[in-house]
Amino acid sequence: MNSRIELLHPPLTGHFPPDRAADPTFDLVVAELEKARESVEIFMYVWRADEAGTRVGEAVLAAAERGVKIHIIKDIGAIMCEVIEMNRKPFFPRRIPLLRRIIYRIIGRTFPKTFVEDEYDQDLGARILAHPNVTVEWINKTHTKYYIFDERLLVTGSINIEDRHQDYFDYMVALDDPELVQRLRMRMAGETPCDSGRSIDFLCNSHREGDDSIFEIKPEVLRCIEAARESIYVEVAYIGDPEFADALVAAAGRGIRVTILFSREANIGNDVNYWAIHDLYTRAPIEVYLTDTMIHAKLLLFDDEVILTGSCNMNIFSLQKAAELDLIIRNEPGLTGAIRSLIAKRIESSNRVTSAEELTGFNRVLASLQQLHQKLNPN
Repeated sequence: MNSRIELLHPPLTGHFPPDRAADPTFDLVVAELEKARESVEIFMYVWRADEAGTRVGEAVLAAAERGVKIHIIKDIGAIMCEVIEMNRKPFFPRRIPLLRRIIYRIIGRTFPKTFVEDEYDQDLGARILAHPNVTVEWINKTHTKYYIFDERLLVTGSINIEDRHQDYFDYMVALDDPELVQRLRMRMAGETPCDSGRSIDFLCNSHREGDDSIFEIKPEVLRCIEAARESIYVEVAYIGDPEFADALVAAAGRGIRVTILFSREANIGNDVNYWAIHDLYTRAPIEVYLTDTMIHAKLLLFDDEVILTGSCNMNIFSLQKAAELDLIIRNEPGLTGAIRSLIAKRIESSNRVTSAEELTGFNRVLASLQQLHQKLNPN
């Protein structure tokens, strides 16, 4: 694998699914925070006051104390997940208006019960918010996740800062290259188009003033599906976008091998997930495998050559509503080989679906409500 690229993932050896699956990412993030000399930027969806959140937060505060300038870009809408799920403690204290709390309570009824009790609090988050070397930018309708250390190292992918990722399967990619960091800055600012001639480039959904918002990930996904010659592999947390489904059906119809690795039970949106996969399975000759490990990854692989990975799911919220960041990677055989090895092991440890009846355990009313929530996007 190219030395400037590192794929971060749960280990391939030993127990599978692995314990503490997110440690490779959090270990790297904390190590880089400890080494940072000038600046760190963290763009995050969920940041929870739990073990993982505290560990990263302590390293952030220590860096700020050393004089490192910390810029945090934090999604407001993710507070809904932070107060509904797990220990219900956002890392950063923020007043939630009464009406918003009522809305969260109503929406929370459609979420699985995941409450865990712990002793963590928001004091560390409050100290970081008050630190003179820390700036926090609150934004809405984003699902992006990345770290930039000293304008040199970019770490991006699908992992939020919270404990639950220790039981999930995610991919993160570390790119150690100042030129690529600058390229990301230019792409996110809309200063240059995506270049299919580059081995690594960035796809951005971004919100801008007026009608200038850009959603470029979905068109590229559809183009890659249409251009596929032999195979398409899909491993994402959430699906349900109708055009994505139609494109996969069309690809399978022209003889492309379509393989989907799917969570037996997702953390949220399980009913709309199963409605969508059942619809796909009954419309096209696709291979579906169920894994007991919650998939939180966002990975598409085309013809074992082109990789598309990052923060973007294949549902309505990610493809049509949210700011997202994906990498599109070509001609990087080391990275492709590593991903193919992971896929093979994951497929081997999963169960292939042999009939549509295996995918019918969903509530159509809940599925419709979950899809409606994405369309309305009340965040």
